[in-house]
Amino acid sequence: MVFAKILIFLICTVLAILILKYTEPLVRMIGKMSWAENRLGMGGTYTVWKLIAIGLIVGSLVYLTSSAW
Repeated sequence: MVFAKILIFLICTVLAILILKYTEPLVRMIGKMSWAENRLGMGGTYTVWKLIAIGLIVGSLVYLTSSAW
């Protein structure tokens, strides 16, 4: 079970790093989020993707260190 938690943490961390590194091509491929641009101003889509990546890292770290499951 510990191995699975570590593996999930590593996969999520690598995915988050890739999102942070390739935000620009990701936005060009998927498109801009109109609600993010309206509420957060110019560059809101990029901010949302970066927040998703940071949330993914934090969430996987919480999952790794949690004792219940």
